[in-house]
Amino acid sequence: MRERILVIDDESNIVWLFREIFGDGFEVLGAQTAEEGIQTVRDQEVHLVMLDLRLPGMSGLQALERIKLQGYQGPVIIMTAYGEVKTAVQAMKSGAYDYITKPFDVEELKHVVQGALRYARLTVEVTRLRRELEDKFHLKNIITVSPKMIKMFSVIERVSTSDVCVLVQGESGTGKEIVAKAIHYASARKDKPFVPVNCAALPEHLLESELFGYEEGAFSGARRTKPGKFELAHGGTVFLDEVGELPLPMQPKILRALEENQIDRLGGTRRLPIDVRIVAATNKDLREEVRTGKFRQDLYFRLAVFPITIPPLRERKEDIPVLAKHFLKEFAGKRNTAPLTIEDDAMDVLVSYPWPGNVRELKNIMQQLSLLCNGPVVSKKDLPAFLWDPDWPSQARDLSAGPSRMKPGGSLEEFLECEPGLGLTQIRQRAWARIEKHLICHALDKFQGNRTLAAEYLKVSRRTLYTKLREYGIK
Repeated sequence: MRERILVIDDESNIVWLFREIFGDGFEVLGAQTAEEGIQTVRDQEVHLVMLDLRLPGMSGLQALERIKLQGYQGPVIIMTAYGEVKTAVQAMKSGAYDYITKPFDVEELKHVVQGALRYARLTVEVTRLRRELEDKFHLKNIITVSPKMIKMFSVIERVSTSDVCVLVQGESGTGKEIVAKAIHYASARKDKPFVPVNCAALPEHLLESELFGYEEGAFSGARRTKPGKFELAHGGTVFLDEVGELPLPMQPKILRALEENQIDRLGGTRRLPIDVRIVAATNKDLREEVRTGKFRQDLYFRLAVFPITIPPLRERKEDIPVLAKHFLKEFAGKRNTAPLTIEDDAMDVLVSYPWPGNVRELKNIMQQLSLLCNGPVVSKKDLPAFLWDPDWPSQARDLSAGPSRMKPGGSLEEFLECEPGLGLTQIRQRAWARIEKHLICHALDKFQGNRTLAAEYLKVSRRTLYTKLREYGIK
């Protein structure tokens, strides 16, 4: 279908002019009264309205208001005489896209109309993408048959309608960000930005400038003013992922921003108002972090107005078959192939495995199977050995395969590379470093180099793991 331009003007030669100029590429409709034009917008799909300010019976301003009130989202361009420019500007304040003066300059008219239609196409595309996002992260699209999860969804639906801070708790890989997005896209803020911040990934010295922004010249290298995440999310949601990793010096600054709904850019001289909702997530026990002095109690209570805990996959084993089949179908769809099926013995292995990496780990395994499985059916032998072999990786893989790996065997002397006269403290330090490196290498092997899962397995943060990798030169 060709795009439609509706010309509302009581001069029939204006409609003729538009058909002469745009008739080859567009369908041009005409209306000589405001009422007729309003009815046309109501009855037909119109992509652009050209509206004259002076119409019999009803002014162009009144017609613009009526057109907008009945839900028309496309652009409206006001046509006006030179002496009515002030009224045309008033119409733009009321929702018109632009105005153009009569008599028309043909090239200017083409430029304005084509610009408005590009805007209309972008608006339609943005609306489509936004609806796709809302649908993608709607709770009905989160795959589960677990009563625990279904009960949690009913809680999420209720909390989404409010503006309170939400703390999403759960192990790595349980889907905390998906839940955070579900809360955002079910809320009144769904048309505004959802801005994620990974508190563990940002270095401490950059965290404040990333969150609050900075002014030009605030520090060496600040060549221009940059808004922070809180400003970018204005009207929407800030998702503080891994909030338990926030450095202690940063916590009171975030607390102040949440309490006062204002921020200070680095190097700024005035406070900036913000309107954001906070959804935070952590895989730590923040109450324990508060008890040990690693997290501020006042910030914890500010974030945990409404806590939600996602159960790990091992506590909802009924979801494992459903999720496994869903992921295999998803990956098959991307490759345009038939989805794999899973034999009972293989499914028994999947259900009995504890899944320390939770849903993320299960999805990764299903992706591997979709690429590597030789036949249409997944059997036990097709599964990675660590899922079912209690002796893995000692029999299945040599940890010394790479330059960063090391053999656990050998004498104590060889293992420590001792030198005569080495003190007990130095021996202890070397032994601990070797053991620590060995455990890190083992964890990386266990999860095929996935550092997130390795950190979870070792019960350390990703930031700590990255530090150790650099310390020991592990690639």
